[in-house]
Amino acid sequence: MTTTNNTSKPAARVAAPKTTAAKAPVARAAAAKRPVAAKPAALDLTAAVAAPASTGPHRYSVLTGVDDSAFCERVSAKLDKGYVLYGSPALTFNGKNVIVAQAMVLKKLPKKSKGKKKK
Repeated sequence: MTTTNNTSKPAARVAAPKTTAAKAPVARAAAAKRPVAAKPAALDLTAAVAAPASTGPHRYSVLTGVDDSAFCERVSAKLDKGYVLYGSPALTFNGKNVIVAQAMVLKKLPKKSKGKKKK
């Protein structure tokens, strides 16, 4: 019985073209002649971030800030205006301070009836 060896030869390597030192300065010189595009101006987002004209209290609000007494006062002020806490607060640490986010929803007030009073 005869056995055959089915090993294949490794693929031949194809050499990459060699670059010469004389071509490198030419490439740099060509790159230097290209016009340099001006950097785009920074966008001014203050107008986009500004709060729209309010027609009344929003039904939903998220308060965010550093976890301190000022944040607690802001939450208390919203609670005094009829908002209720919505869900648990979210906490994160930015390397210096604990940052808190708390969602709040305006309590739905009962509609005033214009009709007859029930006895």
